[in-house]
Amino acid sequence: MANDNREYDVIVWGASGFTGRLVAEYLARHFGTDGPLRWAMAGRSQSKLEAVREQIGAGEAPILIADSNDMDSLRELARNSRVIATTVGPYARYGSQLVSACVSESTDYVDLAGEVPWIRQMIDTHENGARESGARIVHCCGFDSIPSDLGVLFLQNEARERHGTPCDEIKLRVKAMKGGASGGTAASLMLVVLAAREDRQIARILKTPYSLNPEGEREGLDRADQQGPAWDKDIDAWTGPFVMAAINSKVVRRSNALLDSFSIVSPPIQSLVCFPGFVPFVLLLSFLPVYLLLLVQFQFFLEFFLVALLLP
Repeated sequence: MANDNREYDVIVWGASGFTGRLVAEYLARHFGTDGPLRWAMAGRSQSKLEAVREQIGAGEAPILIADSNDMDSLRELARNSRVIATTVGPYARYGSQLVSACVSESTDYVDLAGEVPWIRQMIDTHENGARESGARIVHCCGFDSIPSDLGVLFLQNEARERHGTPCDEIKLRVKAMKGGASGGTAASLMLVVLAAREDRQIARILKTPYSLNPEGEREGLDRADQQGPAWDKDIDAWTGPFVMAAINSKVVRRSNALLDSFSIVSPPIQSLVCFPGFVPFVLLLSFLPVYLLLLVQFQFFLEFFLVALLLP
């Protein structure tokens, strides 16, 4: 990609938001503003960006102004950077034109999206254009779904090196986690829920294991993720559905398809949450409404529960 002469290496779009500020703060701490990495903060409000820049100690980091609804401003942003890192969600509401701008300007793009229907729409709309322009459009570059995606890749690479063959099965078990969610995460969740209620095709996309695979490779032997309690003899524990599996397992399958001859995982990855016993799991299901409210406070997604309710 011939974009080495662009003014910036990375532009953080949405740097005044909750997550964007964290990204900008990380870049400021590790690379400064006059180091080898040329980066800038971008958003809609000059004053908010200046305030964040001062609060995180980002010195004279450049500030750029654009608008999610103004394609000309987004294309100007894209043509000035090698990579756009966006934290502005819900992506279904604010992200589509930025993806289009990056494809048009041959600019690499990364986001934190976990909105399966929107990601599928971007794949269907821009796959061919991105291949032609050389733009690399990479969704789900946060907790959704780096641990699952790269974890599987690393394990399979290691298995091939040690044993000459990939693993037959890979399990991801979540025992404990902590963290908060931004307003954008909660808003993204609600958009997915509302869209699936109105459109059963969207609900099917959420449920189909291969829905993010390239066109022509969206069928296979994999079934939907585990939908009830089950004993895992490998770890001697009860397991239940991990709500983030709704996006993570689809991303792993897409990577497997894109890598073509390199088989990442067969049969499918399992992504589950562990419980200290069967009784806690039953109690959890008994208080499902409360559980769902708690999930909104963390960076989880309710897609599993949604499709279970909407589809037989």
